[in-house]
Amino acid sequence: MVDPITTRRFLFRCLLLVLCAVIIFVQMLPLSTIPGGIPGPDLLFCLTAVWIMRRPRWAPVALIVLVHLVADILFLRPIGLWPAITLVGYEYLRRKAGGSTEISPPLELGISVATFAALVATNALLQFIFGIPQPTIGVLLLHVIMTALAYPFVIAFSHYVARVRRAKPTDLDGSGIAI
Repeated sequence: MVDPITTRRFLFRCLLLVLCAVIIFVQMLPLSTIPGGIPGPDLLFCLTAVWIMRRPRWAPVALIVLVHLVADILFLRPIGLWPAITLVGYEYLRRKAGGSTEISPPLELGISVATFAALVATNALLQFIFGIPQPTIGVLLLHVIMTALAYPFVIAFSHYVARVRRAKPTDLDGSGIAI
């Protein structure tokens, strides 16, 4: 018999993978053929950050890297640059939250958006160093702002629809990490 905690963890990992696949699929759809405009939010970052801040064991590193590598390949970005940068950010968020039940949503929003802004700046700096074409600073700032505006909606979706809630004190193991 498989214990219920392992089954639940596996099912939520599968759900995260499916949600990430849906986000990638929707972003690939040619919804607008007009160049320019306001950049959309990075929903992949928002979803992964929300899950890491709430239930860190439900978003393993291998799954995160796999999803971001596939996104790099499908979006024709430099392969491995964004996954490597975001992995550092996700691990920072994982350590910052630590499965804690005490982080308020506004604080979580602030930490996540600041982390995302740092990751976008690091990505832009590395692309500049390596001579890779990149968007202007104004477009990058709009991207960060749109991601910050979308983050509360992703929190609400994860909480009410996907049922990914912050761990209660009874859900913590002996080391204080959410199971």
